[in-house]
Order: sequence, then structure tokens, then C-alpha cells
Amino acid sequence: MALLVSTVSLAAYHFWLAKPTAGFAVVDLASVVKIKETEFTTLLSRPNVSDEDRKAAYLMVSRIGPAIEHAVDRLQKECGCTIVVKSAVIAGPAEDLTPRLKAMLGMSTGTEAQGFGEKP
Repeated sequence: MALLVSTVSLAAYHFWLAKPTAGFAVVDLASVVKIKETEFTTLLSRPNVSDEDRKAAYLMVSRIGPAIEHAVDRLQKECGCTIVVKSAVIAGPAEDLTPRLKAMLGMSTGTEAQGFGEKP
């Protein structure tokens, strides 16, 4: 009888309460940071850089960390998966969500018009 109750309880948990694992996806954070670094450098290397330009560059740098963190959190909720930094993956398939992350951050990727999960 105890075996039957345990089996039924385990089956009920499995079908109604346990959340299925959705897998992994990757994002290339290095490329995102490099784009922002290039924007920062371009802004400050122009001739006749003003104090406003310097303030804008400082604001850009101070906001990128929290913006990336927020976008990755939203991205994780959209895909329902575990997101891993692309450089940490040694082998195995994983969807690359970098274009979607760039679109969320307002970066030009050429794929902004595509929906989530679509391949470029």
C-alpha cells in the first residue's frame, strides 16, 4: 500500500507540479560590451569634445551594466531557459540569443524585426 501511495504521489508531482527544464541558450556579452565600448570611444574621440559629450559618455558607461542585467533577466523570462555566457560553452547545441539581447538594448543587429526564437 505504501508503495502505491508513493508511486501515485510521485506521478502527481511529476505531471502537475514539476516544471520541465527548458534547456540552455547563450548570449555573447563580450560583443555587446565591445559595441558599447566603441560607441564610448567614438563619442570621446571626436574633435572639439564638449563637456556635454563627456557627461553623455559617462552616463552611457554608468547605465550599460544595469541595462544589460535587466535585458538578460527579461530575456530569460521570455525563453524560460538558463542563459549562459557564450564563451563558457565548450560543446553542445544552444540557441544564440545575442541578436535579441542587442535589440532589447537598442543596438543595430539587423534582426530587430524578428520575434523571439526566430533564426536570422
